Amino acid sequence: MAGSGGNAGGSGGAADCAGRSLALLANGTSENSDAAYSRVVIELGSALPIGNTKRTVEFWAYIKSTDWVGEKNEIYYYGTSGMVTAFGLDFGTNAVPGGTSNHATLNPFTDGGFNVDSTADLGITSTTDQWVHIAMVWDGSALLTYVNGKLGITSPGSGGTTMLATGAGPLVIGCNPENKGCFNGWFDEFSVWNVARTAAELKDNYTHPRSGNEAGLVGYWKFDDAPGSMSAADSVKSGTAHAGTLMAADMTKLPTFAVPPKPLPLVCP
Repeated sequence: MAGSGGNAGGSGGAADCAGRSLALLANGTSENSDAAYSRVVIELGSALPIGNTKRTVEFWAYIKSTDWVGEKNEIYYYGTSGMVTAFGLDFGTNAVPGGTSNHATLNPFTDGGFNVDSTADLGITSTTDQWVHIAMVWDGSALLTYVNGKLGITSPGSGGTTMLATGAGPLVIGCNPENKGCFNGWFDEFSVWNVARTAAELKDNYTHPRSGNEAGLVGYWKFDDAPGSMSAADSVKSGTAHAGTLMAADMTKLPTFAVPPKPLPLVCP
């Protein structure tokens, strides 16, 4: 990400490459109201991986200790409402077993047989406000969720389900249009791929910004847009770019582009 930073930040002394991030602070945290319905909506058209096609959705999210509440603070969603036609992510309902004070769990869902309201220990704690990198990968046979470059959750399907059937629909960042639950937090470096990125690719590259022309990359939103912008630029360089539209219940609740409370832990190129 083109940055105005240069300050030290993140783990391992990574530099602050990100000048601004996407903030959805009008939404509620914990179990507070999400009446603001603040979100970014992106129409990817035929570039969106649907049906049973392989895919990767990855991003950085700044998650506060109060955000780890399942079914309330939805992270992203696309597809169509109904059984097996959606693809998205929210927080887990239950705590990590043996660590009742750690609610850093995730629920990758497909509205079907690959739903995982996981209690897996993801190697992070819910007691710290922090940037977390998350990648959801459909490799054709299992739904894999990586956290900070490490595989955290695997769903091979259940009830005889062996394929995805994701419907066409807009990508919604920050809310789930089915239940109007939304995330109160920050996003950065959001990318969509029509390939299943490998464990090695995710481990080696999650702290690095994209060039925009990687094979299989169909959308890449840096969220470094100017404050007051009504759209989020797509920095993909191969194929058609798809800008995201900032939306909310009213104009005073729109997402914003601002410097986040902690620097994004990217390694500058």
